[in-house]
Amino acid sequence: MLEMRSISPEEFVPWTRAEARAHGNRLDDDPEMLRPRFDLDRSIAVFDQGEIVGGAHSHSIEMSIPGTTIAIAGVANIAVQPTHTRQGLMTRMMHHQIHDLHERGEPLAALFASESIIYRRFGYGIGSLYERWTIDRQHTGYARRYESPGRIRFVDPADISNDLPEVFRRTTAGRPGVFQRPPHQWERDSQAPEHLQGGQGGLFYAAYEEGGRVDGYVTYRITSTNLCVNELMATTTEAMTALWRFCFDVDRTSSTEALKRPVDDPLPWMLADPRRLQRSIRDGVWVRVVDVAAALKLRRYMQPDKLVIEIKDDLCPWNEGRFELEGSPEGAECRASNSSPDLVLGISDLASAYMGAVSFSTFARAGLAEERTPNALLRADCMFAVQYPPWTPCNF
Repeated sequence: MLEMRSISPEEFVPWTRAEARAHGNRLDDDPEMLRPRFDLDRSIAVFDQGEIVGGAHSHSIEMSIPGTTIAIAGVANIAVQPTHTRQGLMTRMMHHQIHDLHERGEPLAALFASESIIYRRFGYGIGSLYERWTIDRQHTGYARRYESPGRIRFVDPADISNDLPEVFRRTTAGRPGVFQRPPHQWERDSQAPEHLQGGQGGLFYAAYEEGGRVDGYVTYRITSTNLCVNELMATTTEAMTALWRFCFDVDRTSSTEALKRPVDDPLPWMLADPRRLQRSIRDGVWVRVVDVAAALKLRRYMQPDKLVIEIKDDLCPWNEGRFELEGSPEGAECRASNSSPDLVLGISDLASAYMGAVSFSTFARAGLAEERTPNALLRADCMFAVQYPPWTPCNF
């Protein structure tokens, strides 16, 4: 008989070992480093004859949504050992977790999916998108003449927690889908063992300064003749232009790659030959609306309006039904309603529209949303519009 419950302090290390086996990873040298930021009460473990064979975890974390930042449940460490897959363990854990998050009063949950096919059936929808780029060096010329008023300097890894977090915050301000790195994560990155290792592949940090202020930075590594941009953050056009020019022009490199760029990044429009930029798009964070009424009330809306939205949610009966939403840039009210709906859609699709990742009209054309009153799709699109598409440049 399988048992599912939270783990005890003594079961923490076996729990991490079960997760490592599930993903085919080596166990960290010192799993105890994770314990200070691990809430045992929010853990889930599945036991088979006393042995942990699967698990999941969540923790409270802040994420930006349109118009504000709220505390949500960051879901992670979802794993089932190969000996127990295809037996419904993940379904049991996910159902248990969502009900637990509802009892905790957390309106949204978010996770990063190892496989995009898994989580829609648990009510998660794509909350942000990003692009991956590759371009050969000979095609990186700008369409307009470029002159930099500032300078670029390298930053010692030990010093990245001084100026870089503020640049990250300023660059991502107003952007849905962002998790701000906590101080301990910046500190951990600054002390990564790879900074003491020789050879190719090391991570470098370079900052753009103008007028004595750091307005941007880039983290990159070089493998063979390819320069790979892990992260580039810039608060001004001058900083962004200079940092990309720096990356493109590093000697003994023949190509530049960028891992996670926002879908509205201006760089493609700055290039003289943008067709040469190879672009692919991928899902970023996945979001689950745990409490529809609470979540819709927390968001801000581009245009004032009132809509009745009918939600389909097989997993959470408290979300199944109609909700009257009255929202504006200043705030919102949302309550259960018996009125005829303007729109009908499923819970996972609501999550994507909620974050601003896709419009209601797009879902309607895909057969995933139904318009019940004239112009309701257009009104919803205008109401839920965002200035900046959601982007999740780093995991939590």
